[in-house]
Amino acid sequence: MSEPKYIVGIDLGTTNITVNSVAVASLEEEKPAVTAFPILQEFAKGAVEEREVLPSFLFQRLQEKPALPWTREAPFIVGEYARERGAEVPARLVSSAKSWLCHPRIDRRAPLLPWNAPPEVQKISPLDAQAEYLAHLRLAWNAKFPKARLENQMVIITIPASFDAVARDLTVEAARLAGLPEVILLEEPQAAFYSWIGQTRVPWREQVKKGDVVLVVDVGGGTTDFSLIEISEQDGDLALERVAVGNHILLGGDNMDLALAFHVKGKLEAAKKKIDTWQTVALSHACRRAKELLFTDPARKSETIVVSGRGSSVIGGAVKSSLERQEIEDLLVDGFFPPCAFTDSPREDPALGFREVNLAYAADAAITRHLAAFLRAQAGKPEYQYPKAILFNGGVFQAKRFQDRLVEVVNSWLQEAGREPLNVLEGADLVRAVSAGAVQYGMARQGKGIRIRGGISQNYYLGIESSLPAVPGLKPPLKALCLARMGTEEGTVTEVPRHVFGLVVGKRVEFKFFKSNARRDDQVGQLFDEIPPDVEETSSLTSELPPQEGMAPGTVVDVTLQVAITEIGTLEIWCRQQGGDHRWKLEFNVRDAIR
Repeated sequence: MSEPKYIVGIDLGTTNITVNSVAVASLEEEKPAVTAFPILQEFAKGAVEEREVLPSFLFQRLQEKPALPWTREAPFIVGEYARERGAEVPARLVSSAKSWLCHPRIDRRAPLLPWNAPPEVQKISPLDAQAEYLAHLRLAWNAKFPKARLENQMVIITIPASFDAVARDLTVEAARLAGLPEVILLEEPQAAFYSWIGQTRVPWREQVKKGDVVLVVDVGGGTTDFSLIEISEQDGDLALERVAVGNHILLGGDNMDLALAFHVKGKLEAAKKKIDTWQTVALSHACRRAKELLFTDPARKSETIVVSGRGSSVIGGAVKSSLERQEIEDLLVDGFFPPCAFTDSPREDPALGFREVNLAYAADAAITRHLAAFLRAQAGKPEYQYPKAILFNGGVFQAKRFQDRLVEVVNSWLQEAGREPLNVLEGADLVRAVSAGAVQYGMARQGKGIRIRGGISQNYYLGIESSLPAVPGLKPPLKALCLARMGTEEGTVTEVPRHVFGLVVGKRVEFKFFKSNARRDDQVGQLFDEIPPDVEETSSLTSELPPQEGMAPGTVVDVTLQVAITEIGTLEIWCRQQGGDHRWKLEFNVRDAIR
């Protein structure tokens, strides 16, 4: 790749995508200008416009031809017009592809979306949907900067901190499919923190001090992410380290839109208007639009909700209602940010014998209870349970009441523990902070600014079958081998000590793969006789070792394991032949899943 002219940050959000950039030539200036990249997109039939936000939606084209200036075949509309058409015909709308990308129980390379769509609707895989968004960004950028093509720039894509190794790999693969062969990954809460460092009006070193722990709460369209960043000291200067990351919680703006949709549905049905399943989906999209308009424009007090009618009893062929700002805030504040005790845990519904395969939404919508559980999990480091400051990120927090309620709840926990109330750090832009922060991170990689130390966000383990005599009807129990520790930095290569494994050549072999973000003291190479309760299974690992010359199929080769944390933020696991030069990469298996 030629020397980049720009550092480009992409917030590949569940519901919205933003892009920011900075010219590399400006890095010598005292404060280089980080600017938003307006993304050309269709916003109506035959009409295009540059907008700073690209909604993360795809809509299968029917008869309309693409109005965009590039010549690429475009079976899907991308962005604003896709979202608008999807509100009218939700069965053809692809949404929440990012959430599907990290679903462990589906084949993420299979054409599954729109989920449960009729047979005549063309489907696309979660992986290809993410690639479509990135390809659109590449084409829009290249149309504007033909002499500085996006594939030749330093491109940083943000991901949830809770994304596991498989979802990170798939994000990089989607970028390659989109024509971006080299990208760097960055966790979204860290990006939000970088943005705060770079854009806060008061120098950040005057707002925090050594020993402070900052809680970053990132509520996006599809996920809620919690991270803790500790302020420490290194060589006489303040340093930053990401010290904790929460579980992957599928809870965000999408859930709020659905809650509003059911609220409006109740009002309509009280007025004797029947609403079917697809109209409820359309209501959700209409409520999302109303919520965004009301949250971004303080002058608006209410919005009309309109969805297409279904049946002769509907006057005018459409169903109408309205949502007021106060109504939305009251419903969502109490539903998603209720007061709770520090000892409260998220509600878990008992599992039924059969359950429809769908996104694994959180059973409890109370973000406050999820936060309490996250902070309690830091019991090994009491100072992490009681943060000194909080930074908000995500368009949801454009409603100031949501911020106020969350601060009120956390302060009640701090007061009970005899601690001081939170210092609320003011972010520059809740919607665009992540892509701007990705640029700030790229600048820090070039020596312009401070870097947050963090490394990988979870421990990883390999399931090892116990060596026991065969017993009819008894499956040998699994042991857990720690492969990689939370906090291991990018660019690190680690040999897993003390263990040699026998692998069969000429045959596909498979391993169970596990993760945990709670076990700080486990060491690489440590073997547990059983899977610990706070370790959860993720996608399996597979490998097929081609026989070497002179080896018969079925030969067992002694190997050791090597784990590499790549510079772009992904995990690689290699089998190395003991006493030889051969090595084989273990691949994440995302195909052997429920479709």
